[in-house]
Amino acid sequence: MKPDDWDIQTDWGGDEEIDHLLLRSRAEKRVLKNTEVHLSKAKALSDLCETPKEGEQYRIITEKQFNAYALILHVIGNDVIEEMHLAIYRINQPTVTSIIDLINSHRIKKATFVISSFFNQTKKPEQWAITLRDFCDENDRCTHIYTHNHAKVLAVKTEKGDHFVFEGSGNMSDNARIEQYLYENNRQSYEFHKGWMKDLITDEKQTHGISA
Repeated sequence: MKPDDWDIQTDWGGDEEIDHLLLRSRAEKRVLKNTEVHLSKAKALSDLCETPKEGEQYRIITEKQFNAYALILHVIGNDVIEEMHLAIYRINQPTVTSIIDLINSHRIKKATFVISSFFNQTKKPEQWAITLRDFCDENDRCTHIYTHNHAKVLAVKTEKGDHFVFEGSGNMSDNARIEQYLYENNRQSYEFHKGWMKDLITDEKQTHGISA
């Protein structure tokens, strides 16, 4: 039978669908690679210091490329995050996608985000900022605010009752500079950071007449 006589049927929807599938495949590969990299960073963090017990605190100066997302991966390797409160200047797109996946899979049950408005309002919006904003707008387990933020704090409460706080100079992107961090297990610190982030969001909603 000649090739011209072959009866070929496919599920392709044309060039646009093929392009979409290729883009999605590449995005998934970037997310996978990002997770693999940060898992190695989580290991670097655990190699550097043990998980702090209640009341313990570590102060870290390092050039290693780990950040708050490495701590998230470290925590969910052993526990479930009941609440996460994150103030950050910048996140990269694969990390946003990974955090959304963790929320959708209930590895992170509730989340609060305080993000710099520089990437959402005062310049051309970056895709990660749009993705995170749209996700939070449609998910009742997430709250967020874009404001004049440069703080970098992660505070999480786990199912096992730990209250981890990770503060430092590094963003949730690729840091290759000397960075400083404070890493502790402290309920008082956790409640402090949770409080001011929630207050920012409540004040924003009241200003715009939205029910908090």
